[in-house]
Amino acid sequence: MKNKEFDDIMNEITKGLTGDIQTDFNYLQDQMERYKNHKYGQEVIRACGRLVYELIPEDKKKEFDDATKGDRNKFEESLKKVRFYQFEKNYDKALELIEKMVSEFEEAGFCKDDAVSEYHTFREPMEEIIYCELFDPQKEVRPGIINMSDMYLQYGSILIDVKRWEDAEKALKKAMKWNPTYAMLAFEHAECFKMRGMLEEYNKHTREIIKIIFRPNDLARYYRNLGYYYVEVKDYKTAVCCFLYSLIFEKSNMVQSELYYISQQTGELYNLSDEELSNCLEKHDIPLGPDVEILKIAYGYGMHYYEEKNMEAAEYFLGIFAGFIDDEEVNRILEEIQKN
Repeated sequence: MKNKEFDDIMNEITKGLTGDIQTDFNYLQDQMERYKNHKYGQEVIRACGRLVYELIPEDKKKEFDDATKGDRNKFEESLKKVRFYQFEKNYDKALELIEKMVSEFEEAGFCKDDAVSEYHTFREPMEEIIYCELFDPQKEVRPGIINMSDMYLQYGSILIDVKRWEDAEKALKKAMKWNPTYAMLAFEHAECFKMRGMLEEYNKHTREIIKIIFRPNDLARYYRNLGYYYVEVKDYKTAVCCFLYSLIFEKSNMVQSELYYISQQTGELYNLSDEELSNCLEKHDIPLGPDVEILKIAYGYGMHYYEEKNMEAAEYFLGIFAGFIDDEEVNRILEEIQKN
């Protein structure tokens, strides 16, 4: 959704640019000062800041980028330490460091959403495209400087380890704000309900994840999670169908263990035909494969980039599509790209 008043202000400001670097730099600084108390002051200052960045000579721009990269590297090093403490089961140290990081970054107000922009830390192009295509954001989507979703994911993971389920749920919800289309993150969030025995909430949140899944291993986990739910509610036949269907997308020793457990509980070996299996899933509103919108996005973008001769992007998107659909034309294009 366009913000007319903000757009009018920025159009007026950009009309005043002369093309002379120093003059424009001083002019933009004056505009930031002029609008700092305006209701769109933060938005105007950020937009002028982006214009200032474009004016910086390339060598100075590199210095700025290197400084930003240094901040990111420091952030990643701190996260590595947190992960090490977690691996060592030194949860006190892990929590102390991650909570210090969370507090610092929240106080600094890194990349807070404003009236015209929202900030996210997507891990790969498909995540951002799914967000824009399916969630229909009303503001400009911009990348966050620091990977805040990783930080909150790590925080949530440690809180799960120390059985602080409610706090973990809150941390993971914040992580999902930063990256709403990262399936693993959504699974971790759903796990908080499973661990508290909140089975219906667990089932609900798990089912919602289907709309953002675009990798076979994530789809397999989706079916395994539903299988767990149906075991807990003692609908063993449906559980078996979920576990068996998950094997189409990823092999898992856990599935064999679950199937053995079910056979011990029921004294039955479920020899289901493909038709019985699919009928059972459909009866419980469980989709047979990824969401069709995901396939459309991957195929559409892949073919678009192929026609534009951007083979790297075409391979990326068509590879996602081919992970689920064995299509002769797509396979031929992928083979052609990989040969060149």
